[in-house]
Amino acid sequence: MYNSKLIHIIDVLTSEERELLKKWLYSPAHNQREDRLKLISFLLSKRNLTPKTTATKAAYVYVYGKGIYEDKKWKKLMNLCIQLLEDFIHFSTQKKNAFSKQKALISFFQEHNLNKYTQQYLKKTRTKQAADTLSNSQHFQQQYELEELVFDYQNTTTDSNTTNLQPIFNNHYVAFILNTLHYACEAMTHQRLYNSTYSIPLLEPILVDIETGKYDSIPSVQMYYHSFMALKNSKDEVHFEWLQALMFQHYDVLTTKEIKSLYLIAINYCVRQLNNGAEKYVQAVFDLYQYGLEHQILIENNILSRFTYKNIVAAAIRLKEYKWVIQFIEIHTPLLESTYQKPYALYAKAKLHFAQGNFDHTLELLTQVEFDNLFLSMDAKTMLIKIYYERGHFEALDSLLTSFNRFLQRKSILAYQRKIHKNMIKLTTKLFNLPLQNKAKIEELRQDIIQTNPLTEKPWLLAQLNKL
Repeated sequence: MYNSKLIHIIDVLTSEERELLKKWLYSPAHNQREDRLKLISFLLSKRNLTPKTTATKAAYVYVYGKGIYEDKKWKKLMNLCIQLLEDFIHFSTQKKNAFSKQKALISFFQEHNLNKYTQQYLKKTRTKQAADTLSNSQHFQQQYELEELVFDYQNTTTDSNTTNLQPIFNNHYVAFILNTLHYACEAMTHQRLYNSTYSIPLLEPILVDIETGKYDSIPSVQMYYHSFMALKNSKDEVHFEWLQALMFQHYDVLTTKEIKSLYLIAINYCVRQLNNGAEKYVQAVFDLYQYGLEHQILIENNILSRFTYKNIVAAAIRLKEYKWVIQFIEIHTPLLESTYQKPYALYAKAKLHFAQGNFDHTLELLTQVEFDNLFLSMDAKTMLIKIYYERGHFEALDSLLTSFNRFLQRKSILAYQRKIHKNMIKLTTKLFNLPLQNKAKIEELRQDIIQTNPLTEKPWLLAQLNKL
């Protein structure tokens, strides 16, 4: 029984949901079977659901008393319990949706010709919708559904030659625009990572329509539009600039989940620009990170992604915000999942000490933990490359470059990330083999570094070249 659907559902219920389920079980309107009440109560009474606490024999005796076990009877009961749980989940989910409740009441009053109450609830729902600060696709979908109810009511109670058809069309279309742009952004991101292609119906007419200025007054449409355009054409920087400004000003018109997805698009845009040598995006991405932390956009269920943590540290160090980094490590490391707290904190401290020129401390920190995470391991190797070069440990450097190159060949790494590190290995090899008196070769390497993309360590390589 432990691996059953029944156990899996009960096991994920919150304490509040469990209490509500108990009331549901005892209500004759929802449950009229004693055996269902007993089995679910038996499972709810367990502090932890384990193979031992959910043993079929013990549960069967609790429900039916001592007697011969009947497998068919037991399986039927479990299915009946699952049906009851599914009804409960549907009820509790609908209960949280205030608009769904209002819509159901309006439909009920209209079907029973209670026109007075239909009018009251239409007005009440309109007021609530007008007060809604969100202007996402769900908001416009609800507006559309509300206008549908108004249209149906008007058709059955008045002979007026005016209708609300235009608001129906407008709200339906804006909801469609937002959904299309949202998934178009997802498609562009997926396409870039996995070389896949998608056909998106009506996308081009939507883009043309937005460009006429018709939807300038709807920030959510503008944010999704500029997100998509930034993904489509990263060279046209104006779309990123608009997106950043809109997100800072209107982050509250979308849900946390929705604004976070746009934040990640903006952040990844900056990262790609940085990898292509556009240093001005260090400040831009750092501003995004700071604002995202301040407004809890980047923190979900009190958890900060380890990838975001690592990238925040890198951006702050690149701007020499060393005191800020120390505070960030102290405050935000506990927000990482527990298994990642120690390695990521050590990595962040190592990166900080390296930036401050404390190479001994950096090496000491790097040896305190095994960086089994692929991205941390690659970044740790990059730090070692830079330390060996700056200290003149060229034999160790040559060995590390060779082993790192083999590591990249052996491991399953996204092509983009592999290219970044392979470019670093190739150019560092050229750097330490460079004839120091040959100005033409030095200038040739300088141009090679400038023109190579993607290359995260471009500033460091150029800085070493300038020392020659």
